[in-house]
Amino acid sequence: MRTITPVSTRPRGLPTPRELAALTGDRDRYIDLIRIVSLLVVVAGHSIMLTVDTAGDSILLGNTLGEIPALQAATWLLQVLPLFFFAGAAASTHAWRSRAATDAPSAGQWLFGRAQRLLRPVVWYLSAVVATLVILGGTGHDAAVDVVARLSVQLLWFLGAYLLVLAVVPFLQRVRTTGHIAIALAACWGSTALVDAVRLSGGPSWLGYAGFLTVWTLPAVLGVAHAKRILRPAIAGVVAACALVVDICLVVWGPYEMSLVTVPGQQLSNMNPPGLLLAGHAIVLCAGAIALWGVLAGIADRPRVWWWVVLGNRGAMTLYLWHLPVLAAIVALGAAAGFDRADAHSMSFPIVVATQTALLLILMVPVLVLLSPLENRPLPWWDDPVARRAGRARDAALVSLVVVVGIAVLMVARSGLVGDGLVYLLIAAGGALGARCLALGIDPEARPRT
Repeated sequence: MRTITPVSTRPRGLPTPRELAALTGDRDRYIDLIRIVSLLVVVAGHSIMLTVDTAGDSILLGNTLGEIPALQAATWLLQVLPLFFFAGAAASTHAWRSRAATDAPSAGQWLFGRAQRLLRPVVWYLSAVVATLVILGGTGHDAAVDVVARLSVQLLWFLGAYLLVLAVVPFLQRVRTTGHIAIALAACWGSTALVDAVRLSGGPSWLGYAGFLTVWTLPAVLGVAHAKRILRPAIAGVVAACALVVDICLVVWGPYEMSLVTVPGQQLSNMNPPGLLLAGHAIVLCAGAIALWGVLAGIADRPRVWWWVVLGNRGAMTLYLWHLPVLAAIVALGAAAGFDRADAHSMSFPIVVATQTALLLILMVPVLVLLSPLENRPLPWWDDPVARRAGRARDAALVSLVVVVGIAVLMVARSGLVGDGLVYLLIAAGGALGARCLALGIDPEARPRT
C-alpha cells in the first residue's frame, strides 16, 4: 500500500478531490469511510443522550435513555464503536502486510509504532484538561472541577481497550481461512459467555473486565477477515443474521437488558464491563459491514466523498477526544441563554437537543482544522523513528508495557482524575515512557542516503 502524502506539504493548499484520490493510492477507502462515519455517530449519540441539570450549586448529568426507556432500542443503531475496532484492525492488517512483504516486523516494535500515533493527541488533550482543572480550582468552581475531573477522561476507555486489541492484531495475522475465523470468533464469544456465566452466578465481579479483551477482539477478528478477503459477503450476511437472532433471544429470555450503553438504573450493564450481548452486537455490525462491502464501497470511491473522508480521518482522535469539551461549552452557553436540557419529557427538549447536536457537528469542523495539526505533528523524542524488528526479549517487554498502558488507561477512565485515577495515570505515563526507552530506534548509519 502507498502512504498518504501529508496534505500540509502541498504548496497550493488543500488538494482537489481528484488530486487527493491520486495521492492516496490504493487505500481501503471503505474502511476509512466506516471509521469516520462511526465516529460521527458516536459524537451525535453522546449529545442526544445527555441531560444536564444545573439547578442550585451542583451540576447533575443524566441520560435521556434512563428517563425515556422506550428509546433504549435505538442503541442497537447508535452503538457503533465495534465498527471503529473493525476498521482499526483492518487498517493495521494492511499496514502489517505491506511491511511483511519486504521485512516482516516484530510484534513489539510494530505495536509501539502504532501506540506512538495514538498517544500523541492524548498528551495535548490531558495537558488542556489539567490546565482547565487548575483554572477552575483557582477560581472556586468546585462543582465544575469535579465534573471535569471525572467526565473529561471517561472516553479514554476506548483508547485503553484499543491498545489491548492492537496487541492481539499481530497474532491474528495467522488467521488465513474461514475455519480460522470461525474458531477465533467462537473462542472470543465463548470466553465472554463463560465469564458472564461465572460472574452472574455469584462469581467475582472483576472477572467481567476480561470482556475488554474478549469482546473487543471480535471486531478485530472480522477486520482482519475483511482485510484479507477471507469471509465472503454472503457468508458474512448469514453470520450477522444469526448473531442478531441470538442477541434478541438473550434480551427476551436471558438476563441482558435492551440498552447497549450504560444508563442509570440498569441492573446489568452491557457496556461496562462488556458482556455477551455487546459481543453479539459487535459480530452483527462487523459481519454486516463485510456483507455490505460491495454495495457501499462505491460510495467511498466517489472523489468528493473520499476528500471529506481523508480529511476527517486525519483528525479522528481529535474528533473523539475533543467533542465532549465542545459539547459542554455548547450546553453551558445554552443553559445561560435559557435553553434547558434538564427535563427529557419537556416539549422543548427534542428541539434543544437537535439544535445543539447539529451545532456540535458543525463546530467540530473548525475545531479539527485548529487542533488536528497537533495530532499529526511529531513530538520530539517520543516520535523518533522505530525499527521494524527487535530481539524476542525486548519485543515481549514492549508488548507487555503497551498492555500495561492500556489497562492503566482503562482504570483512569473508570476512576477519573481523582484519587486512584491519578495513580493509574502515573502508571500509564510510566509505561509509555518505559516503552519509548525500550523501543529500538533506527540506526542513522543504516538509513539510505539521499
